[in-house]
Amino acid sequence: MKFVLCALLSLLLMSCGSLRNEVSPGTLIGERDQLVVTCYLSPQDTVLAVKVTRSQSVLEDELQTVSSRNVVDATVTLSDGSRSAVLTYDNTTRPQSLRPYYNIRASAMPIIVGRTYTLTVVTPQGERATSTCTIPGAVNLTGVTFDSLQSGNSQRYFVRARWRDEAGRPNYYQTTGVFWFTADCATCPKDTSSLTTSDFAYLSFDDDNRGLFVDTDLDGTEMISGRAYLNGSNLNPGLPFMYRYQKASVTVNLLNVEQTYYQFWSAVVRQRRVRNNPFAEPVIIPSNIQGGLGCFAGYNTASKNLVLR
Repeated sequence: MKFVLCALLSLLLMSCGSLRNEVSPGTLIGERDQLVVTCYLSPQDTVLAVKVTRSQSVLEDELQTVSSRNVVDATVTLSDGSRSAVLTYDNTTRPQSLRPYYNIRASAMPIIVGRTYTLTVVTPQGERATSTCTIPGAVNLTGVTFDSLQSGNSQRYFVRARWRDEAGRPNYYQTTGVFWFTADCATCPKDTSSLTTSDFAYLSFDDDNRGLFVDTDLDGTEMISGRAYLNGSNLNPGLPFMYRYQKASVTVNLLNVEQTYYQFWSAVVRQRRVRNNPFAEPVIIPSNIQGGLGCFAGYNTASKNLVLR
């Protein structure tokens, strides 16, 4: 009996082994790379910027740099139906974040609520990518609340955003913000060394979708964001807030965004959440770029500043 069992196991292992075949990457027909276009338009913009790159296949060299995929010779055109503007690629523009973008001043193509814009990207190789977006109106914040909770031996401080949803239509939102602070230990207990630091930190909201909201089942009601912790300074975390900072304020932004913006970034958030899990279900990133990949969307921003110290 033991011999029969061992024989069966041996046959099973041999069968499993026969299912594994070495495949040379050179024998695979790789998908041609595609244009990847990213652009977001808002009436608050001072510069209109478009990012154009190429997609990367899983068979490509993983060490290939992001900059090597930048498309620098495309013709990028933005139109509002009555006039057009050509954006130029500028690798010397300051600040640094604008360097790999095609851009123009917003005064050359004002972004107006309710207007539809068309983006067209054409390369010397004959590739063409297009998309449209419509600019939504702003939704004002009704308040920004400051609160705290006990975490171990220290107190953690956070803010929440509040706003009233526009009734009668589906709406999509994103909350963002900045914590501005000056940490000054001259106001701390005498046994602490004196140090003054002026800086800022971007807010990160802890709700399930990382600051993205849809008004499903909440039409016309008050909406409340998750908590955005004020992690601007790790100096003396056990002290009350007023002793940690000489000055402190927070700016919270409410972005009223298009559905395409919400769908794209919601998928990105889900992908980042599971990307290190080999057993997670793949997340498909949606695209509204015809002839390419990416996202072209409009949004409108309302902001509120709260002085904390």
